[in-house]
Amino acid sequence: MKIIIFFLIALLTVESTQALELKVLWWNVKNFFDTVDDRGKDDDVLTENEYISKLQSVSGVIKKINADFVGLGEIENIFVLSNIAKSSGYPYYYLEEGNDPRGIDVALLSKYPAVYTSNRDLPTPYDGNPNYKFSRDCPKVEIILENGVKFYLLLTHLKSKFGGDANSERKRISQIYGILDILDGIYAENNEPYVLIMGDFNSERYSEPMNILEKSGLKNINYLYNEKNIWTTNFGKKKDIDYFLVNEAFFKKITKYKLKTFGGKYIDKISDHRPLLLEFSVK
Repeated sequence: MKIIIFFLIALLTVESTQALELKVLWWNVKNFFDTVDDRGKDDDVLTENEYISKLQSVSGVIKKINADFVGLGEIENIFVLSNIAKSSGYPYYYLEEGNDPRGIDVALLSKYPAVYTSNRDLPTPYDGNPNYKFSRDCPKVEIILENGVKFYLLLTHLKSKFGGDANSERKRISQIYGILDILDGIYAENNEPYVLIMGDFNSERYSEPMNILEKSGLKNINYLYNEKNIWTTNFGKKKDIDYFLVNEAFFKKITKYKLKTFGGKYIDKISDHRPLLLEFSVK
């Protein structure tokens, strides 16, 4: 009997320490608007055929990749997101309207239930504008995995470089400090939290916004790969402005990882950003 009990305890211990395989996808799908012209928004309006085509294309790619979590950029509203979720097979989806005048938001599809908290009202001031906030939002998402591990997702889409805004770099830097403020709040509530940040940072490798994040102790997964192999945009040259970053505690918990993008003519017709996928095992 003692031998049987010992064997069962050993078996349970092995099962509880087995690594959980996860896939996390980030994709700026570019201007996914609906067919309604919203008053007060500088939104584009798609025809019914354009909307259906965009929905089928985006959902088809997401369904094929089959990630556990999908962060999306430039989604107009919860209606659009619900259509994507239904078409691609995700039971949970989250979006809160952010601050973009065109109405493009960050959003999440998930196979796990989550606690989703918007930070659209969090101040990210810079010299000249003490009331500045995130261009879109930077929601905090709390998730408990099958093995009981709790981790946090942060999704972001920083200020664009386009539009002739001379302060765009200062605005991105101010939003980076906003992300660090959110992290400070997470650390204040947890001794050693596990954090994964993903999004469109509109910043090239080793630019000042990305340097600030790295100096704060975050590990940029993209930097572990050659940019010739991992790039998400091609505005004159191939570069990555979409990233995955993790804090040190979470990186130590990851037993293996793989980062890759999906490209080709079909993908490039859907968006000017390529989907970025992080596959990893967490113990």
